[in-house]
Amino acid sequence: MLLGVIVVAFCGLLAWAAFRIEPHWCSKDGRRMIARAQRLPQPHQPVPRWNEVRVFVDETTVILRTRALRATELRGEYRVVSKSPAPPKKQEIYVLRGDNEVFIRIPRNSRAIKTFEELLTGLD
Repeated sequence: MLLGVIVVAFCGLLAWAAFRIEPHWCSKDGRRMIARAQRLPQPHQPVPRWNEVRVFVDETTVILRTRALRATELRGEYRVVSKSPAPPKKQEIYVLRGDNEVFIRIPRNSRAIKTFEELLTGLD
């Protein structure tokens, strides 16, 4: 009985930890990655979910792709237009503009930060 409770508690702890981990992968050159993105929230509408996206950076264009039919409104080509002045702890948030405006969330220690900063300063 006690062993069963311990196993269930351990499984619950593992599930909780899995949902807390931010999915992120970045290539060595910082131009291909997996990150989280969401559309800019519309007034008087529920806040959209953060979705996992595949990101490809080509010269000055950021290309977002999603898996299957998930978050198809995020797919497209964008340009980096700004950066959040007060991002969450250990993360950076960039604003991308294309057909829609999209936020992309990247861990602060990612190699992709250098790429996004170069795209942002390239606007000036």
